[in-house]
Amino acid sequence: MNDEKLVNVVEVIFLISMLGGFFLLILILTILFPKVREVERRIATPGKQLDSIRYFWGNGPIGRWMRAVHVFVFFLFRNLPRIGVRIESRMGDESEALPTSLKLWVVLPVSAFIVSIVVSVLAAWFLGVLD
Repeated sequence: MNDEKLVNVVEVIFLISMLGGFFLLILILTILFPKVREVERRIATPGKQLDSIRYFWGNGPIGRWMRAVHVFVFFLFRNLPRIGVRIESRMGDESEALPTSLKLWVVLPVSAFIVSIVVSVLAAWFLGVLD
């Protein structure tokens, strides 16, 4: 594969990942947010970080994004060895076991968004856009 074909492939990857990330962001903030709110309601106990974030950021687009990311971070960091228990106890509690399908409504879209942004940045770096 010559350089011109490689650049064309990377340009297509860049475009797809940027559009995919934008689509996922819109999807998270609109259609998927009621599921995020349901998960947040179940794990945000009074006096914990997730509960205060709900009131601090509100329900606007930036607030919805921050709330979705904090719920995602709750599920991500609680699986870390040693410090995960402390982070979980500071952020919220999963007193009743959440169904895996409900957790996936938060974890999969935010993970896919993060992956698409990382791919976009790497493709932009390869193309020299960030120079």
